[in-house]
Amino acid sequence: LIGGYVVFVVPFLVSLLFGLLMLVWQGFPLGEPEIFPRVLGLSLISLLYIGVFFAIGTVISTYLDNSKTALIVAFTVWVFAVLITPRVGFLAAKFIAPTQTSQSVYMEKTAMRDDFKAALDKEQHKMVMEMPRNEKGHIHISGEMSKKITERMKPFEAEYRAKFQNYANELDRNYKREIERQEQLGQMLSRITPTSSLIYITTNLTQTGKGKRNIYFQMGDRYYEMLYTDLFSKIIDYTHSRQNRPVQITQPPSLEITTLGETLRQSAIDVLLLCFFAVILTTVAFLKFFRSDI
Repeated sequence: LIGGYVVFVVPFLVSLLFGLLMLVWQGFPLGEPEIFPRVLGLSLISLLYIGVFFAIGTVISTYLDNSKTALIVAFTVWVFAVLITPRVGFLAAKFIAPTQTSQSVYMEKTAMRDDFKAALDKEQHKMVMEMPRNEKGHIHISGEMSKKITERMKPFEAEYRAKFQNYANELDRNYKREIERQEQLGQMLSRITPTSSLIYITTNLTQTGKGKRNIYFQMGDRYYEMLYTDLFSKIIDYTHSRQNRPVQITQPPSLEITTLGETLRQSAIDVLLLCFFAVILTTVAFLKFFRSDI
């Protein structure tokens, strides 16, 4: 059994070593403290993943006497485990826990913004109609009157702006909650195959997975809050006079870097699942082998 596993491991280690040497030759900083442990972790996880599929092959060959049948079954299992099941989990999650589309959320925000704009236009029109008319019965809005209208509109605008912001925040929270629930369900369903666990671990170690994406989104939300506080909340939509003033744009916050310890914590469940698959499948193969031998 060990010899068969070594047969699969040796080609992988040779190709891995060759690839790492090529990276070092091209100037990749492989020896840096932040990079080398991640590369080592990828290598160990790959060895564990190979062990899982070797155990699957051992179980199939132990239970099936015909080599042709065993080969067909092994190939079918590989197709389902690698190509189909990881995607089926997320497709099933879309039916089990459907969510709103981003377009529908945007349309709801647009409709609410239009309603607020119509209400503000109505208030502004009412204020304009209260202005004194000239001899010809026309309303002439001077600079002084425009400033008065703008000052009177500020409380209404602040009220409607706060209402819209609260409504938009509630929509965003509900949408993010639904998306997160669907993704968690899809990940849970896809973890019935070891390939999904390998994908989640490798993307976490290489900082290209869900954790990194969440960091980008959180940074974007914080940056929007900063812009809203420093810029958007100070924009006056309903005024008759405009003044061009230089605007200083707030710089985005620095991107947080996930530490190796945090990455290992996020990947712990997938590592345990791979170990579970390897131990259970190997045990099943041994039990069948000993029973047949007796």
